[in-house]
Amino acid sequence: MQQFEISNYTKKQLQAYLEEHQVSLQDAMSDETRNAELAQILHSGLPTIVRKFYALSKFQAFFWEKREFLATHIAMRLGQAEKK
Repeated sequence: MQQFEISNYTKKQLQAYLEEHQVSLQDAMSDETRNAELAQILHSGLPTIVRKFYALSKFQAFFWEKREFLATHIAMRLGQAEKK
């Protein structure tokens, strides 16, 4: 995850999802269904070659297993976007 930037489009999708469902990133990451939906948003923003090698189902499983780390990482990335 460190090597991939979250594109502005994907950041906007994440923020829109959180606002639409009126949930914080941490709460969404803690709910298995919402976690999978966030993973789908992020997966769609990955480079095509990465998506071909790393299937959505595998990405969603990874996203659920590492939710604590990823929530912090994503929050930091979204926070950096707001500062720029």
